[in-house]
Amino acid sequence: MTLKSSRHGGDVFSLAPSERNKILDFSININPLGLSPLGRRALLRYWEIETLRYPDVEDRDVTASLSAAYGMDKDTIALGNGATELMYTLLRFLKPEKVLVPAPAFSEYRLSAEAAGADTESFLLDQDHGFSLPLGELERKMVPRSLLYLGHPNNPDGCLLSMEDFKKVMALAEDRESYVVIDESFIDFVEGDVSYRSFVKTYSHLVVIMSLTKFYAVPGLRIGCSFAHPALTEKIKDHLIPWNVNGPAQLYMTCAARDREYIEASRAFCSSERKYFAGKLGELEGLTVYPGCVNFILLKLTGSIRDAADLQKQLLPEGIFIRQCGNYEGLDNSFFRLAVRTREENNRLLKALKEVYHP
Repeated sequence: MTLKSSRHGGDVFSLAPSERNKILDFSININPLGLSPLGRRALLRYWEIETLRYPDVEDRDVTASLSAAYGMDKDTIALGNGATELMYTLLRFLKPEKVLVPAPAFSEYRLSAEAAGADTESFLLDQDHGFSLPLGELERKMVPRSLLYLGHPNNPDGCLLSMEDFKKVMALAEDRESYVVIDESFIDFVEGDVSYRSFVKTYSHLVVIMSLTKFYAVPGLRIGCSFAHPALTEKIKDHLIPWNVNGPAQLYMTCAARDREYIEASRAFCSSERKYFAGKLGELEGLTVYPGCVNFILLKLTGSIRDAADLQKQLLPEGIFIRQCGNYEGLDNSFFRLAVRTREENNRLLKALKEVYHP
């Protein structure tokens, strides 16, 4: 399994068409409550209109909606066809001398850097201390005009970047005239105001990127955004292709970002269900459950099955996909990740695990 072939969890399209919709996919981290009711109603009512005309090339309505939802000025916001388009766009025009990538982390950090032909170097997060940053190593590796990727919360471990480490990283980046790109694709699942997006007003070399498809449950529509200093945001927009965000995606997100009842219910549900799910998983012998704060859980096999690929094979007849994590740098084949889904679905996974996994 290569880095590219396993970018985003289980590949349901490798299955026969008749089997795809039967899979209970714990490998993708999407809001288990599904679509925003406000966004869904708008899509059902206006999908034909939005499909038959070109989308707004300036993304005006959705930008205004996101500005209000996140308390950010409109001139700090750029829209992308998912967060990945924004990552690839940044790397193409910033042309950093070196890209520093944490391990383990989302595969597109490295892939976007390699696609831009950048010198790329990774650094290992400390598993024994909450996947914390090795600040001393970063200081040694960061040359002038570098670009540093960080996840907040990080994928696949779900750990947050502390304010203390954030400020130290930004001080180092300013000293080295380097950029910091913080991926906050899962931040909306976290209770409390822990985002670093407001700091783009303070640091001109900071970019905060969000995949809106995770929390708002539209991976098939593709939409993400970035927050950055207005001057940098203008450069990002200049390098994006026109009409990169389709009309239905703009319409849905414009309405979903205003759906406060859905947003609050989703955050509360995922927080509560994560505690339940992690607690039940922790009761199973032969599993190490790593702490986190988002809608997925990192685990390590320590019992009779030590390879997550073997566990995946045994769960597939049950109609269940898990996310093997052996292709994450810094993790071995004993690691896997589970999304937090509904109580019924989570209990189905727990039952299947008990039946196939005998430590």
